[in-house]
Amino acid sequence: MTLISDGQFADDRYEAAAMHLSPDEVAAIAWHGIVVNAWNRVAISSRYEVKP
Repeated sequence: MTLISDGQFADDRYEAAAMHLSPDEVAAIAWHGIVVNAWNRVAISSRYEVKP
């Protein structure tokens, strides 16, 4: 879902998820991915040091 340079999220993957999840659950998972990706971009660009 975060590799948009490769194209859109495949319809068959969305449909597979929609078979098991409600529309709200699919949306929640999408937003989780968006937020994690955004925070990773902020952390990487600001050279945030991750402690072991």
